[in-house]
Amino acid sequence: MNNYLPLICGISGPEISNLETQFIKKFNPWGVIIFERNCKSKNQLTELTGALRAITHEHLPILIDQEGGRVSRINYTDSVVFDPARIFGEMLEKNIEIGSRALSLHSMIMASSLREVGININTIPVLDIPSENESGVIGDRSYSHHKELVAKAGRIVIESLSTNGVAPVIKHIPGHGRAKVDSHLDLPIVETSISELEEIDFYPFKENKNTDLAMTAHIIYEDIDADQPATLSKKVINDFVRKKIGFNGLIMTDDISMKAIKISVADAAVKSLDSGCDLVLHCNGSMEEMESIAESINKETNLIGIPDNLIKIFGIKCAVQLNELKEELKKTLEALV
Repeated sequence: MNNYLPLICGISGPEISNLETQFIKKFNPWGVIIFERNCKSKNQLTELTGALRAITHEHLPILIDQEGGRVSRINYTDSVVFDPARIFGEMLEKNIEIGSRALSLHSMIMASSLREVGININTIPVLDIPSENESGVIGDRSYSHHKELVAKAGRIVIESLSTNGVAPVIKHIPGHGRAKVDSHLDLPIVETSISELEEIDFYPFKENKNTDLAMTAHIIYEDIDADQPATLSKKVINDFVRKKIGFNGLIMTDDISMKAIKISVADAAVKSLDSGCDLVLHCNGSMEEMESIAESINKETNLIGIPDNLIKIFGIKCAVQLNELKEELKKTLEALV
């Protein structure tokens, strides 16, 4: 079947339960997202992704937030530890050539380690530019305060992941860097003018607009739509993300169960699709919430395919040698000291 429910769902633990198997077979979600609760060991995670594909299909998108630094979902004993984005932004500022190579190697190592356990989408790069009074939720997840460096770092990550079998996701479109509160906890309101947003915040997204996937920001941009967060705003999605930024790929919501969204997950799912998002992301693994979303959006007109370009990326065999890459990265970093 080429048409899938426009839902990316989580699962509750390290194995798929019977209920989750039934849910996936019944509703045929577009993808599944993996969290730390699902990652206990390399063998277990490989078995889990294999089991997910056994009940769906070989091209099932399996996503993860493996940014590096404090946003890391794979943390079992022998897992690779990745650095936060900001470290590479600082390297780029210091030496553009060496910094670029270091970030590329880091991203290739990331792609290889993810493909090894059956994961084919990583929700990076973070293209947000944190302002001085930003809540801290972005912080060192951003490459830099300079828009050109953020855009360049994004391009390197996108290229390095996608040529090694892992599809990237640019986030949080159209920009999370001015949020004074954490959208996991409440709804941020940004009062910055459209002209300033276009000049600064939108810039890295415009420069990387040809990516296949993007994730929204649960933020109200008062000068664009004072009533709705971007995820639920036709004006933000259609007039700005699609037209001004020029992004034509698939748009997924940020986690629809975050506290920035003040309506039920089912209502939010419907509204996000009506506003122009293509995929609903729901992360917490709550079967009750997943079923309410699925029942609400399960219409023929909502069904969505997996773009050919993603299938092409998923089909790339990651041929890099991890140990060789790690050794080269070590030498590259030493050259910067």
